Amino acid sequence: MLDVLAADQPWEVPDEWLAGVRGRLRAWAEDPTTLRPGALPDFVEGTPAAVWFTHQVAPLLTGWVPVLHGEYADIAAVLTRDFHRPPVRFGGAGHLIQVAATDWPLQAVAGARSFDEEGRRQALQLSRDVVSLFVDAPPMAARAQALTAAYDRVLADREATRMHVAADYETIVQFWRTAVLGDAERAVLPELAGSSAALRYSLDTLRDAHAKLSAASADDDTRDFAQLLARLIRATGLDGQPAAVGQILGVAGWDVEHSLADLRGGFDRDAWLTRNTEWLARAIAEDQQVLARSWAAAATRVSVHLAGVLVHGPWPEPEVPDLGAFFQLLDRERFAPVDAPLTSTAERAAPAFRSTGAVSGGTEQSAVATPLKLAWSSDQVAGSADPLPDAEPAVDDVLEPATEAAPVAAPVAATGDRPAADESAVPKPVVPRDGALAELEALVGLESVKESVRRMVAEIKTNQRRKELGLPTQDRARHMVFVGKPGTAKTTIARLLARIYQELGVLEKGHVVEVDRSDLVGPSVGSTAPMTAAKFREALGGVLFVDEAYTLVPENIPGDYGLEAVATLLKMMEDNRDDCVVIVAGYHREMQRFMESNTGLASRFPKLLSFSEYDTDQLVAIFELQARQKGMIHSADVLAVVRRIIPAAPRAHNFGNGRFIRNVLEEAISNQATRLSMRDPDTLTERDLRELLPEDIKPAASMHAEDYLLQRPGT
Repeated sequence: MLDVLAADQPWEVPDEWLAGVRGRLRAWAEDPTTLRPGALPDFVEGTPAAVWFTHQVAPLLTGWVPVLHGEYADIAAVLTRDFHRPPVRFGGAGHLIQVAATDWPLQAVAGARSFDEEGRRQALQLSRDVVSLFVDAPPMAARAQALTAAYDRVLADREATRMHVAADYETIVQFWRTAVLGDAERAVLPELAGSSAALRYSLDTLRDAHAKLSAASADDDTRDFAQLLARLIRATGLDGQPAAVGQILGVAGWDVEHSLADLRGGFDRDAWLTRNTEWLARAIAEDQQVLARSWAAAATRVSVHLAGVLVHGPWPEPEVPDLGAFFQLLDRERFAPVDAPLTSTAERAAPAFRSTGAVSGGTEQSAVATPLKLAWSSDQVAGSADPLPDAEPAVDDVLEPATEAAPVAAPVAATGDRPAADESAVPKPVVPRDGALAELEALVGLESVKESVRRMVAEIKTNQRRKELGLPTQDRARHMVFVGKPGTAKTTIARLLARIYQELGVLEKGHVVEVDRSDLVGPSVGSTAPMTAAKFREALGGVLFVDEAYTLVPENIPGDYGLEAVATLLKMMEDNRDDCVVIVAGYHREMQRFMESNTGLASRFPKLLSFSEYDTDQLVAIFELQARQKGMIHSADVLAVVRRIIPAAPRAHNFGNGRFIRNVLEEAISNQATRLSMRDPDTLTERDLRELLPEDIKPAASMHAEDYLLQRPGT
């Protein structure tokens, strides 16, 4: 099911439609003449540009600032699963929000700027062909049909096509904003006219939706639009009305100013969010679900503008409106048994959320995916979102990442004689929101590691600014030592760092080559140096991650070939100091011995990141997070069992930490499958397939060997 907030109802995605789109993508991949841009982050090597573009446009065809919910909320990843290999996948019944550049239909055209004319013409044609895949998908149909018609007009016009393959990109963008779309097409693709037009559209649709919903379901607190907008402004974190909003509202902007003045005596954002959700709950109870959905979608668009997201500002935290709580209300209606309706309007309106305004489910709050200037080549400039005119200054979301919201109730109901799940146990899944640093912030624990990464990012950005101003820079080697026990996210952090450096322009590719002793040390004299050099060259433009690096210099074995591997690494690190980051990892004590084994190592690795063991609460939180990412729901009783099977501290030296929890979850899902196999498949509901019960949680009988094999003692 794909539930687009702005649509009237969810869409049960047909299997045959999914198969048809995936088949078309595979056909592109098998066509030797199709456009292939080269390395695309998080995609398999050789992925066609059409597949990448499908991943970008699928959610954006559902609306300007779309809010997607349900099992297929990450529709882009669902369609491109044969090619897309992200480090984290969204799962479960959370929701995603995306914001695109106002020139998003031209991203393939922008990415092909440095290609020859035939390549640029092919980029234009594939843009049309990709969008046409969605003309028969109800949530995307209107925007896909309008955009396909616009592409067809351009391709049918010889001069317009010529401009797309020969003119500079800004000319192409301006042409689309002023000449390509008709009035009917602009009505469904308002953002293509620029950020000012998008802001006007967002304000107009909110005013219209608010008038209709207030008339259908009384809201004494903010019946007046000016009062509503004033509360949205304050709830989003602003003290005053942005100038761009006032310019669009005209005289009505003075009403907003008066309402803001009234709120300066005191405004409780959490209390207002709670009252707002209660109002939406009443509307749903009064059979005004379509109007409530339209209002929530419009309010989200306006809050995105107000928060400065279009100029890369911070997302509102918590979300405004509280979409997690709202989707719980919608899911409560959806999952309620037909033969057991809620008994009263009061019960139907009772909000399934805590009164903190915290977000439930999960939210991907991010701009459109990797810009083509990073994905295709370093000298191609893709379009970016226009800044909101006169918007409040944006806070740098890299240096000040958004705070993770607290978990709230899950959108499920009890069935049969089984006790209802303790819905407060279902956490907010953490999914990518705005780049690799935001993903880092969403990880459980690792506070000292996160702080170190923030400092490294700040240092890089400061040096970049110094260079722009012609000042001396303070560059130093970026190679690092990671120390910590197994399962403490060392490899995960290495992958995120590679992406962060690529996003900052420090590394060209941002990939990670993971190696251990067997990849670097040969079996005979003269074989080690070539093996090590080959792996290092493979990592150029990214990160070389050497796990258990201390095994390269085993104790009491003089003349071991591993010493040659270390010497080769040091030489190539010096020769390619700006083209590759080397990270060596292992246990604390052994890594100290490793660093002392060669006088050149300490100077080459100036930074050490220490990964602490997870405590029991953090391990339980990791279970909750990973369960949500796999689409599972559970009760508090399940978490109690998980807590019981986690070994008490101090734990054995070989305890697997996060890996241990991953195995417990995988075993639980396997146990659930065994339990459900005893039932008639036709009787299984969606909830049955997603819910873990306490009896499913058992110490994993099939743990991975690395979790239990004795390893060298360390501290």
